[in-house]
Amino acid sequence: MKKFAITLLIFLGYSCAATAQDSGRLINAAKDALGDVDAVMLSGSAQNVSFQQCGANATAMICHGTHDPMRPIMEYERVIDLEAPAMRHAGNTRNIGPGGSTTVSSGTFFQQVTAEQASLSSAWGDSLAYYLTPWGFLDGAEKQGVTTNRRSLHGESYTVLSWSPDVKAPSGASYVINGYVNDDNLIEYVETWLGENIMGDMHIMASYQGWRDFGGFMAPTLIEEHRGGWPFFQVSVTHARANMNNVAALLAAPASNGGGFGGGGGGPVNVIVEDLGNDLYRLSTGGGGSYDSLVYEFDDHIMMFEAGANHAAIAAYIEEAKRLMPGKPIRYVFNTHPHADHTAGLPVVVAEGATVITHNNNVEFFERALNTPRTLLDDALAQNPHQVWVEGVGTRAVYTDGEHRVELYHIYPAPHSNGLMVAFFPQERVLFQGDFSLPAPGQPGNDHVQALVPALIELGVTEFDRYINVHSSAEPQTKDELWAATGR
Repeated sequence: MKKFAITLLIFLGYSCAATAQDSGRLINAAKDALGDVDAVMLSGSAQNVSFQQCGANATAMICHGTHDPMRPIMEYERVIDLEAPAMRHAGNTRNIGPGGSTTVSSGTFFQQVTAEQASLSSAWGDSLAYYLTPWGFLDGAEKQGVTTNRRSLHGESYTVLSWSPDVKAPSGASYVINGYVNDDNLIEYVETWLGENIMGDMHIMASYQGWRDFGGFMAPTLIEEHRGGWPFFQVSVTHARANMNNVAALLAAPASNGGGFGGGGGGPVNVIVEDLGNDLYRLSTGGGGSYDSLVYEFDDHIMMFEAGANHAAIAAYIEEAKRLMPGKPIRYVFNTHPHADHTAGLPVVVAEGATVITHNNNVEFFERALNTPRTLLDDALAQNPHQVWVEGVGTRAVYTDGEHRVELYHIYPAPHSNGLMVAFFPQERVLFQGDFSLPAPGQPGNDHVQALVPALIELGVTEFDRYINVHSSAEPQTKDELWAATGR
């Protein structure tokens, strides 16, 4: 028996060594297929989006759906330095301006992963743009060691190399990144998962197709990245260089650009309550950065309007709503449109069991996003996982218990979103809206505001006094100010 155990240990030790040796051989074969490079520069044209939004730009001003259209990037360049390691990509844009403007202006796209961010102990969201590239993936595989298996994808069979960074997800789970290697030892796909506020365990898939020889090394001619199943970044590569002698200069950020991939934060929450009459309340954290919500008391439940604030603020709003309306559940949460700054607190509300009410054009996005597993996160919905229900509405919908009444209207056409809605409270004479922000007194409204008023008139929504924006206004605003902003 002792002799058998020793033999088994020797066999297992040999098997592990053979597996490690085989993995090393696969990594080296993939590196050899790419060519002997320390740095790569790809150039051509690209398209990107701001996640969850449409990309209005010089060639396409109307939103058709989630990430449609995308925003063109001209004179696009991506530099990957395997020695640092680091990455940056940049280009020129012709997109709409900030603050709701639809005026097109020239701009610059720039993002980077610094050597500090590329540390495998750094936040995965900051570093993965480097490791999603075939070169970065193999760099990480050499440092971390890999497991291998065979897998089919899109009807083709691949050798899949998998490894994990040192950093852990907020839940404590390990991240995993997979590289799909074809029979020519070229990496066609790299995938990973990242915990994202709305998309849960968001699947990120980068595709590298049309590989060709650019003079002793290989590079793809088409790069496509999807996040949560939606197109996120696309590149058509027309030129490629390797082992540039000025790579440090190429990686440098423009003087006016902070670079990197940003984050966010929060602090103590002080909820300010405004009684709008007839069991309708406005909740705010005060100041110019507040994302306001309304809560409305029906006979046996509460309806919340918008959950655009951060998790802490929305949790405080929910607590305040329950104090104002004791014993009643939050059954519905109304969403004006699916942009990230209007959905930030949704996981907190749906964790309470609330159904999302939104326009039909947004239903697929929310159903897919909010029902994705959240094993990488540690928020309220991750701690209380359940089926999230989304209720789509069309041009108009009414919710009433006989005493209270709210009417929801689709505002279209409008350049901001094809799923944009407003809430009208006829008894309280209040119009609640998401991104139709009024200008300074005496100034004309932007194109979003100019699109709103004709739509309201056509829908017959004109009998209101208060005009309340999700983006908190310093002073109460009125219908007269809205009409004046459009020259009426």
